[in-house]
Amino acid sequence: MESIAVALITGVLAVCGTYVGNVTISRKKTRQDAIRDAKRDQQLDDRLDRLEKKVDEHNGYAVKFGDIGKDIAIIKTEIEFLRKEHNK
Repeated sequence: MESIAVALITGVLAVCGTYVGNVTISRKKTRQDAIRDAKRDQQLDDRLDRLEKKVDEHNGYAVKFGDIGKDIAIIKTEIEFLRKEHNK
């Protein structure tokens, strides 16, 4: 029975210690920290926007190159047809 009481008291004290530590840390966060965090978040957002633009641009080129590949295949077919017609 004593070991259960000791375990419960130890557990409660551990939880209380963790809570007090977290509250102390959160109170120490200053306005400057909040400003720094906001700037960092804005920089990350800006970088993400730039990356999204690059991906969109890349995807546009991928579509264009796909179309160019189809056009080349059509041109090759037409050249083969013209060669056959010319050789007759």
